[in-house]
Amino acid sequence: MTLRSHSPKPNRCKHCRERMPEDKARHVLHPECIDPWVAIQQAKQNRARVAKQRKLAALDKRETRAKLEKFKKPSQWEEECRKIVQEIARLRDRNDGCISCHMGPDYGGQWHGSHFRPAGNNAAVQFHLWNIHKACAQCNLFKGGNIGEYRPRLVEKIGADRVAWLESQTQQVKTDVAYCQRFKAVMGKRLRRMRKRIQRECA
Repeated sequence: MTLRSHSPKPNRCKHCRERMPEDKARHVLHPECIDPWVAIQQAKQNRARVAKQRKLAALDKRETRAKLEKFKKPSQWEEECRKIVQEIARLRDRNDGCISCHMGPDYGGQWHGSHFRPAGNNAAVQFHLWNIHKACAQCNLFKGGNIGEYRPRLVEKIGADRVAWLESQTQQVKTDVAYCQRFKAVMGKRLRRMRKRIQRECA
C-alpha cells in the first residue's frame, strides 16, 4: 500500500481569505487587511461585553424583584392582578366608547378599567373580565362608575344572563398570595400577547 502525500493547505489571510504569498506564508494578514480586521475584532469584543453586561443586569434585576416580592402584602398582589385585568379590558374594548356614558372611542381624556361590581367588596368577581369594561375617568372616578348608566349598557353588551350571574356572586372569597402569583403569571402572559398583536395591527 502506498501512502499519498498531502500538500499542506496554503495560508490564507484571516480577513479577506485570499492566499498569502509564499514569502509571507508565516503571516496571517495582508498588510492592508490589518486595520479592518482589528476593527472587526474590537467590535465583536464590544458586542460581547455589552451582551454580558445586559445579562448580568437582567439577572440582578430578577434577583432584586424576587427579593422584593417576598415582602409584598396580599393587598399589593391583588392590586397588581387588578391592574393587569383592567389593562386587558381596556385593550379588549379599545374600539368602544365609555360603558357608562356617551363618550366615544375618540375621547381625549384618560380611560379606566371600570368594575361593574366594585372590586373591594366583591372579591369573587374582582378579576373577572365580564365585570370590567372600559370607562372614561369622569364616570369611573367622579361618578362612582355611573352604575345607573353602566348596567343597561352592560346588559346590551354581554347579555342579561351574564349580568345576573355577576350580581349573584355574593360569596366571600379570599385570594391568597399563591393564587395571585399564578393569576399574574397567566394573565400577564395574555396581556403581553395582546399588546404584541395590537402593535402588529397598528404597524
